[in-house]
Amino acid sequence: MAITVTLVLVICLGIFFVLANANQTNMIVDFVTDIGRWLTTPFQNLFWMDNRDQAVLVNWGIAAVVYLFVGSALARLARRG
Repeated sequence: MAITVTLVLVICLGIFFVLANANQTNMIVDFVTDIGRWLTTPFQNLFWMDNRDQAVLVNWGIAAVVYLFVGSALARLARRG
């Protein structure tokens, strides 16, 4: 479950950095958004929007919810087994 929470937090922090227009040349911001972009690759362009911030919020947000749901289910199964 700790891995799941970490992944979801990275995605959410990436969303925050994009929405807050954080400095993309900053090493931390660049690192977090790169990892977030990689984690959300299957969800990129799931919904097309004119505004990049809205697209990131919706598509990355869906990815975070899916990761949380699947990770929680896997953690629950691992505890049973």
